[in-house]
Amino acid sequence: MPWEVITIIIIGLVFLFLLSGTSVAVSLALAGVIAAFVFVGKMGALGYVSWHICTSFILVAIPLFIFMGQLLLHSKLSERLYEGSAALLGRFPGGLLHANIASCAIFAAISGSSVATAATIGTVAIPEMEKRGYESKIVLGSLAAGGTLGILIPPSIDFIIYGAICGVSVGKLFIAGVFPGIMLASLFMGYIIARVITRPQLAPTFEKIPLKPRVLRIISMWPIGIIMFVVLGGIYLGVTTPTEAAAVGAVMALVFTLAYRELNWQVLKESLRGTIKITSMIMFLIVGARLLSATLSMLRVPDNTIVWVASLNVSPLVIMLFIYLFYTILGCLMDGISIIVVTLPIIFPIIVALGFDPIWFGVAVVILLEMGMITPPVGLNVYVIHGLRPDRPMSEVFIGIIPFFLMMVVCLAIITAVPEIATWLPATMRGG
Repeated sequence: MPWEVITIIIIGLVFLFLLSGTSVAVSLALAGVIAAFVFVGKMGALGYVSWHICTSFILVAIPLFIFMGQLLLHSKLSERLYEGSAALLGRFPGGLLHANIASCAIFAAISGSSVATAATIGTVAIPEMEKRGYESKIVLGSLAAGGTLGILIPPSIDFIIYGAICGVSVGKLFIAGVFPGIMLASLFMGYIIARVITRPQLAPTFEKIPLKPRVLRIISMWPIGIIMFVVLGGIYLGVTTPTEAAAVGAVMALVFTLAYRELNWQVLKESLRGTIKITSMIMFLIVGARLLSATLSMLRVPDNTIVWVASLNVSPLVIMLFIYLFYTILGCLMDGISIIVVTLPIIFPIIVALGFDPIWFGVAVVILLEMGMITPPVGLNVYVIHGLRPDRPMSEVFIGIIPFFLMMVVCLAIITAVPEIATWLPATMRGG
């Protein structure tokens, strides 16, 4: 049977299971097992594939980073982060809107989760900004968009999964996300400044805080700053692997939570419960994706796809633009982790064959996934933010995120034109 027909059948099986209400992980695994049995005639290798991915050392970083973020999520350290960001940036045009972006960016660097970032900062920020009379669309939009920084600014769970599936250095992916993450946060804040200057009524003037209280609030962010420095600095300098850095970060979060007397049985229980639930979901997805990927490899689907793409005789940039469009459409229909595990087994070999840098492509994919986090009908961050204020119409959130979505498009265009923004820093690091 021609490989094209086999590929269509396998993809059709995946979507048939998904449409029937089967979970993404089970859909991927079933499609892989059935295709291996029907088209390959053997399934022994699939057991080894499942065991191998489950015992991968790099994946140990996932529960550790999640636990670190969960501790800070359930303690009050996130409130100190927001207050410090407000004291630092509140005097710029836009006031607390900049604190939204900065707090999301910093919290993203310790949680690795967009949804957790949006929920945590939104819980603190929305009541404060409503009390001060900020326009709701730009408030909700800035929080939904700021939350997406959680999967770009390291440590990122999506980068870990990308690295595990594609065999790319997770440490280099983490470091590669630093400059694009800062650039995207700067674009968000630049838009807010321009918007508020043209329409001052969107954001009231932030009240001046005396110097001493302002300095104390900024200093109160130091535990999170220390965690960021140790985790990312250790990876960049080659002192720790990403997994070791995750362990160090989790212990530091536990120590700081205990030192600030925020650690109790309820916080620990909720943190452990959240870690187990999220990690289990991610691991099932990864195993399902690896089963499907192994079957596709045995059927030589990636190799044949590369040959077919090469026969098109079009510019690699044109192909990349089509891949961008493909991911943008998928982002409207699926969550980010599902997109990674479903598409990369076929897309990644094409990218490598076309000569694109796999580290750069990882950053580009994550930006595309960020765009999916705020686009209907699946945009998780939109629903998280709306869930914090269900009395407001959903349309306000969707209208509010449009300018920030366009800023993401600009960011993607910039790193496509200048890939060194993502690749230069990883090339200078000591560790891999």
